[in-house]
Amino acid sequence: MDKITPEMVMSSLVVAAAMIGFALLVWQLVDKIRAARKPQAELHARIERLENLEKGQQVMLRAINSIISHEINGNSSEKLKKSQQEILDYLIEK
Repeated sequence: MDKITPEMVMSSLVVAAAMIGFALLVWQLVDKIRAARKPQAELHARIERLENLEKGQQVMLRAINSIISHEINGNSSEKLKKSQQEILDYLIEK
């Protein structure tokens, strides 16, 4: 068995430092990729929320239109029932 020389220790330390440096570079790359995707995910969540709000507004506007039709001609009870069901469906989905 050979004796451990200072050169061997120094070589081992250099290899260990290189491995640690490589691991840090990989970690930084992964961190940058995560940071780049975060705003995109937040934007996607906001868009989805706005689409849900728009759908709710459409349901409410149809209901208001049914109420107005009923007030004008007095015989739009089927429209009112349909609007009521749409509102219930929307609330259940949400």
